[in-house]
Amino acid sequence: MDSSIVNNVVVKNGGCSVHKMPDGRQDVHEKYGLWIFRFGRDGVSPPQEPPNEPRYFEFYCISHLIRGRGWYWTEGRPVEIFEEGTAVLASPHFIHRYSGYLTEYVEDTICFTGPVADFLFRTGVFKNGTVPIGRARRLLPIIERTSDPSRDSQIQANIGLQNLLVELYLKRRKHSDSEKNPYLSDLIEEIKVSRDRWWTVSEMADFCGLSKEQFRRVFQASIGASPKNYVDRLKIMKAAEMLSCSSERISDVAKQFGYSDPLHFSRRFRQIIGLSPEKYRLEMRR
Repeated sequence: MDSSIVNNVVVKNGGCSVHKMPDGRQDVHEKYGLWIFRFGRDGVSPPQEPPNEPRYFEFYCISHLIRGRGWYWTEGRPVEIFEEGTAVLASPHFIHRYSGYLTEYVEDTICFTGPVADFLFRTGVFKNGTVPIGRARRLLPIIERTSDPSRDSQIQANIGLQNLLVELYLKRRKHSDSEKNPYLSDLIEEIKVSRDRWWTVSEMADFCGLSKEQFRRVFQASIGASPKNYVDRLKIMKAAEMLSCSSERISDVAKQFGYSDPLHFSRRFRQIIGLSPEKYRLEMRR
């Protein structure tokens, strides 16, 4: 990072360079729970020999390599060489280093903090390491809005950053899921289409070409829920959507999602949504 980046303060701590957090939050940042406080475009750093001096930030940072070639290092892993169109993500107190590999490192960068950022990190949306982002300069619209101190521009910048991180997360998960099992995405689409069918774990595992035990592990890791719980909740959420926008009888809606017993449907609906189907429909139409 160079002088083109706003508010950069570095100190030494136990052999690490520490990039400090500045003051100066606006009221909107406190209320929103997210603060983009440092940003830069076309920042140029000279090439350095890996791994160089380790460092950590007191905040979250995303660096987009827009020109050049880079290297990335973190403790316990070999140095990674990456090309332009790659982003480096780093969370607070994560020891790492990145720089130009045999050439200048030219970057757009955004640094941020706050409870919303912590939530994105805890849920895995923000993850340390490198991620493909493409050659289009995706950070520039966010930087443009951040540089305007008005409340509305700050809110737009925050939303833009969150949307970008979620998009990168979903692409990463889709790629990871495809590597683990190429049929899992097809299975999810099939479950959504065949809304009246009650899939057994055996049927889902056969669809993906896995044993039941393997399938349960892969599904839980990828979806964040057990197969049975996912199917059950998906049916109820889709039924709730239908109840809110149609005048069909509740028993007919239940049948469309494989519930032959309206009482069982109502009980499960209340457990998941928190209201009976009748009350939910009334609430949504007020």
